[in-house]
Amino acid sequence: RVPAAFNNIVGYKPTKGWLSTRGVVPVCRSLDCVSIFAFTAKDAKRVLALTSGYDPEDIYSRKREETAYDIDAQRFYFGIPRKDQLLFFGNSEGDRLFGAAVAKLQALGGETVEIDFAPFLEAARLLYEGPWVAERYAAIQPFFEQHSDQIMSPVREIITCAQGYGAADVFNGVYNLRRLKHQADQVWTKVDCLLTPTAGTLYTIEAMQQNPIQLNAHLGYYTNFMNLLDYCAVAVPAGFQKDGLPFGITLVAPAHQDESLLRLAEELQQAHGLSLGATGIPLPLPASEEELSAPPAQKRAAQSGQVRVAVCGAHLSGLPLNEQLTRRKGHLIRNTTTSADYKFYALPGDPPHRPGLVRVDGKGRGAAIEVEVWELSMHEFGSFVADIPPPLGIGTVSLADGELVQGFLCEHYAVVNAVDISSFGGWRSYLKQPANS
Repeated sequence: RVPAAFNNIVGYKPTKGWLSTRGVVPVCRSLDCVSIFAFTAKDAKRVLALTSGYDPEDIYSRKREETAYDIDAQRFYFGIPRKDQLLFFGNSEGDRLFGAAVAKLQALGGETVEIDFAPFLEAARLLYEGPWVAERYAAIQPFFEQHSDQIMSPVREIITCAQGYGAADVFNGVYNLRRLKHQADQVWTKVDCLLTPTAGTLYTIEAMQQNPIQLNAHLGYYTNFMNLLDYCAVAVPAGFQKDGLPFGITLVAPAHQDESLLRLAEELQQAHGLSLGATGIPLPLPASEEELSAPPAQKRAAQSGQVRVAVCGAHLSGLPLNEQLTRRKGHLIRNTTTSADYKFYALPGDPPHRPGLVRVDGKGRGAAIEVEVWELSMHEFGSFVADIPPPLGIGTVSLADGELVQGFLCEHYAVVNAVDISSFGGWRSYLKQPANS
């Protein structure tokens, strides 16, 4: 991410194991991760689609895991380090540009949450100040033992430190990292992603040569914890300092949440609207005017491994059963109506009261009924369906624009003596009537 930030391009670090490391010269085999440089987050996503996949010949290769996690399409929470932990190493321009990036993410629907960055920072220090330097030594041990004089400083000094660690130190380091990950992962109960500077400042080559270890530590302040804690991340260009040098920010999420994070990165990159790298070429607009004008809800919809569900009754936002969607990390895509092919009934029974949606043959007998379209992971969709009581079930619902989604439908027998409320056009309108409130 740091080289990407310094060159006004996108740097995407996938979930460890998504891209095979077979054939890569190792640094830390248990942590190594092949990354992608691209002009845009959209291009990075295309490259990911072509290059990722399980490699049975790579012992650290991983299959993608299906999770319930996704960044909410209309409202999401992003964490930033506490003010006292947000370091720019004397670079006031970095402070200014990061503040502007926070504002842009808020404009996309995000709400800021300050987090304690301490466990992330403590984990980051393990990369060069803990027994993981022994893994660097293991990667080149035969060469190091015969040709250490040919290894440039300070790499030689760092790897030499590995010889001071014993087996017990390695295990204690693993235990310590486990503790830190347990602490750091608590943040995901409060936020959907993190936003940090990619690097607080930039240094000249001359400055780096005079003080390489300390200044490299400054550059890794927001990045060195990433593979140790098993997160994915995308660095996005975020403007230029007054001296003309680029500044970047990084979005961070748990492992296997890459596609959701890349979609958000794409929106954030569009919000900044910067030219591509050093080419001066303008950032391409989305593929069509329709996509350009679409709200964030629709831009982040229909991702792989997700199911769209149309709800029309007690599962609507703010109504009694909506929590069955939100606690499964469902997110609202849009408000719309069905096609004009449905009848809508108030079903008898105890609270929470429910409606029944029944498809009828055309010929003008039906009506368009208001629905909310939500998105759930495939895994959570299964448990959601299991909770649905008869006479309701899940079937295919036709929306006004012709899209077909999953949705609540009612068996015909249950509406024989039910009240037809199709004329209200939706459950909320029906509930507003004094006799039904």
